[in-house]
Parts: sequence; structure tokens; C-alpha cells
Amino acid sequence: MRTDLNRNPMAFTVDIAKEGGLVEDLDYIPGTPFPAPSELITAKLLGDPVALTMEVIGRIGFYTKEGSQRWSYIAMPKFVWNNLDADTQRDVIGFGYEREGGTEMRYLFPNYGSR
Repeated sequence: MRTDLNRNPMAFTVDIAKEGGLVEDLDYIPGTPFPAPSELITAKLLGDPVALTMEVIGRIGFYTKEGSQRWSYIAMPKFVWNNLDADTQRDVIGFGYEREGGTEMRYLFPNYGSR
């Protein structure tokens, strides 16, 4: 899965990584392409995948500037995300990881699969 191949629990793109404040070659590198015909590239995370994902979501949230959901399976207002404690934010990312089909990083998500 793109999640595990790229240590990226929510399989976000290099564009989202950049918009979320991550630095190429420090926090991520270009990873696996999305399935054709898409030209999007998954960001391969170089550091703590949970912390980096929290950082991205904390900066840009679950919605685009145009108001569309970034992920089809989850969205919440930024003020809700910002009021979650770190353990609950980890659980939200774990939910996304599960929905993205990830398995190899389950150890990062103690509540994986407990919905």
C-alpha cells in the first residue's frame, strides 16, 4: 500500500506535504505515484509519520481552500482537530491509515481497528 511504502499514514501527496509546511528532502521526498491516470505523487515521509501527519493536518486541515474534503472518508472542522488531544489526533490518523489499507505501521496506532 502507498501508506506503508511511503511511511505516510494518510497517503497524502507531495503538494499537500508542501502546503502543510513540510520541507522536501528534510521531512519528505517524492514517493509512489498515485494510480493512473492520476499524475499525483505520494509524499514519502522521512521522520515520525504520525507527528508529520499531525503537523500537516494542524496547518491545513481536512478541507481545501475551495471547501472540498481532502480525504473522502474523513473530514472535520479545523477547530475540532485543534481541540483534540494528541492521543485522539493519533487515533484519527489511525482511522485514516486503516481506511487507506495500511497494515505495516499498525504498531503506531494502539486503537487501530477499534471503531
